Amino acid sequence: MWSIRARTALVFALAAMALATGVVVFTNVMSLAGVGAVSSVAVEREESEGSGPTTSATEGTTAATVVSVVAVRQWRWSAVGVTGAGVLAGGLGWLVSRRMLRPIDRITATANRITASNLHERIDLGGPDDELRRLSRTVDDLLDRMETAFESQRRFVAQASHELRTPLAVQRAAVQIGLHEHAGPEELWATREELLAQNRRTEHLVESLLVLAEADRGLTDAGSAIDLRALADEVTTALAETGREHEVTLTHTARSEPPVRCVTGEPTLVRQLLTNLVGNAVEYNEPGGFVLVVTDDRGFMVENSGPAVPREIAPLLVEPFRRCPSRVGSGRHSGLGLSIVASIAQAHGWQLAIAARDDGGLRVRVDVSPL
Repeated sequence: MWSIRARTALVFALAAMALATGVVVFTNVMSLAGVGAVSSVAVEREESEGSGPTTSATEGTTAATVVSVVAVRQWRWSAVGVTGAGVLAGGLGWLVSRRMLRPIDRITATANRITASNLHERIDLGGPDDELRRLSRTVDDLLDRMETAFESQRRFVAQASHELRTPLAVQRAAVQIGLHEHAGPEELWATREELLAQNRRTEHLVESLLVLAEADRGLTDAGSAIDLRALADEVTTALAETGREHEVTLTHTARSEPPVRCVTGEPTLVRQLLTNLVGNAVEYNEPGGFVLVVTDDRGFMVENSGPAVPREIAPLLVEPFRRCPSRVGSGRHSGLGLSIVASIAQAHGWQLAIAARDDGGLRVRVDVSPL
């Protein structure tokens, strides 16, 4: 209610009323004083001349003289009053603006002082709930998001450096130990296989990092229509052989009624999202287990059997390189699968929910926005 506009309008309205009243009173007082002085001078002049009773002609001359003097004095003192009122109004406006705009200097100083090393600082402006305080809260909220993003990036860089250091250290050890001067054919072959395996792991990790960075940047265009039922069929068919290698059964169930509803998204990223979910469900499973992919009008769900996952750990698996101790895979995965899934879902504005199953494994639900 008492915004800056309201307070400024009220202050200047009251100031204008007070100054106008002062000008009117000042002008009238000074004019009356002038009239009294002129009347006194006229009376004294008549007495000094010893004239008799005032005639009508004399009275008319005196009245005309008084009116002329009053008019001149009113103009003169009105000009003086208006000038003084203008000076007072300007000074009052300067004081009011300085008082009301003082928080802007605080906001500016804080914004200039904050860098990547002190993102924890906030403006935290007090006072009435006006435009400047709402601006301060907006800037503080922006700083909260920036601090969260910076911390996430720092943690991600540290984790990525650690993950990249491991295969490089293994490759160096393989070269130093396996390729010694008297190495035989079997040792050379084993070293070659080890180097190729670590090279594939590093390559997959770098590819995952690139996909994650692309997803974090968001969508560059409006996307196109995607048939989730057809996409789920393609992904499950492509990963069927991998499922057989792990003795895991892949099944796709479509629960949406015709006509098929499409969603808007970036086809490559959406395919990567579903591939990561199904791939993880196969990788972190048990022999004789299952992977169920369900598509419906809300989106899709990927459910798999496997080792038990603590309920409090399941939602945290979207963090980069976060792994559950009970979920042991073949080592082919980079630890970024669900992080990529979360980033792609966030880029599309979709809702991602991860929950642990009572019988082991995970249930991942993605609710999408229909076209």
